[in-house]
Amino acid sequence: MFRLVLSLYFLIFDITKKIDSMPKSKFQFLRRRNCLRPTILGWIVIFIFLAIIFRLSLVGIYYYLTVNKPINSKTLVLEGWVPAYAIKDAITYYKENNYDRIIVTGLPIVNFEFISSYKNTAQATALALKYYGYYDTVYIATVPTNVLVDRTYNTAVATRMLFDENSSWSKNFNIYSVGVHARRSRLMFQKAFESDFDIGIIAHSDRTFDPKHWWKSSKGFRNVSNELVATLYVMLFFHPDLLLSENKIIQGRYTDSIYYNREDKYIEFADSLTSPFNKLERESFHGFNYFNPNIEFRIAGKFTVDTTSSVFGMKTTTSRTPTYRTFGYIDFKLNDTNCRLTAFQNMDYINDSVYGGNLFVPFKDLTNLLESYGAGRYIDIKIPTTNRVVLDFNEAYNPYCAYSERWSCPLVPFENHLSIHIAAGEKIYK
Repeated sequence: MFRLVLSLYFLIFDITKKIDSMPKSKFQFLRRRNCLRPTILGWIVIFIFLAIIFRLSLVGIYYYLTVNKPINSKTLVLEGWVPAYAIKDAITYYKENNYDRIIVTGLPIVNFEFISSYKNTAQATALALKYYGYYDTVYIATVPTNVLVDRTYNTAVATRMLFDENSSWSKNFNIYSVGVHARRSRLMFQKAFESDFDIGIIAHSDRTFDPKHWWKSSKGFRNVSNELVATLYVMLFFHPDLLLSENKIIQGRYTDSIYYNREDKYIEFADSLTSPFNKLERESFHGFNYFNPNIEFRIAGKFTVDTTSSVFGMKTTTSRTPTYRTFGYIDFKLNDTNCRLTAFQNMDYINDSVYGGNLFVPFKDLTNLLESYGAGRYIDIKIPTTNRVVLDFNEAYNPYCAYSERWSCPLVPFENHLSIHIAAGEKIYK
């Protein structure tokens, strides 16, 4: 290979020499030019100069990313992932600058979530704020578990949704972040809020590495290099769809609430102190079966109050006859089918502080016996204050009779038999 390269070099040199010796003409394709080249000393000077520039730029990168540009505002947005030492200093900063409110952003807790009493980092940070001396309202802006990418941007969108709900708030705020994450955080928030808001940034110092020599530790090198690349990406290539993110957050929060309720029910039934199961039933308990959450089965209906009928004893699976009365009717449309369900009020609990404000909506549908419990399922709703009501079939649950025959459960009145498939809520047990 070396010989081939050397041969080509001498061939080109020979051709160039012959061309150079040829008589000059107006149709020249090549010409010889003199150029300056650095000497060894010159190369050393250039290398030293470039090394100095590179060394200075290393420190500059950190301070470029760790931007501090607060504005005059009464709202402080605290990123919910920040460490405890930053939370303490954020409280001090909040009080010294006379803020009116604090918003905490947060992400779902996905590591060891089964042993955590919090669903997201914002809830944990809110408790930390109170622990360290903040005793006012903490507003929460979280993203659901279906948001797996661009999480900082989506926490910004969730924050914007919170501002939309509170139109009296001034259209400005400061973000309280930590270290090299600060510049990218502000960029993400600016993209979510567009030009409607003034956004400042406070970057708390990162105590996990030396900012002047960040490249000397793995944590510093990783954080700075990652944030530099991510910030450049946001500046050059990141063009999100705000409406798409809002819809994803709304749907994800709804789905999460369904799953969280199901987890709570599992814990209740597995715990001997709260479970309706006896010891033998708990030993064979391995959870419940559900249809996947589907927002299409969360339906708005028209509610008509009608309490003119007499109190009656509702039939059950045993000889027990609890007293109910018809409270009203829910009219709704599902899959182009007009439906009506009757809502009943339990007279035995009408004055109960917990259950007195609820209405009982039992129903049967075409999934019974095949996919869901054959005797029907139940939904509980709050007594409506208007003529509109939301009927969420994803919250439909089985009566205790679905788990054990020793229970006495109300039977679904014929008027609440639906001739459609309700593929939502709880399925057949086991």
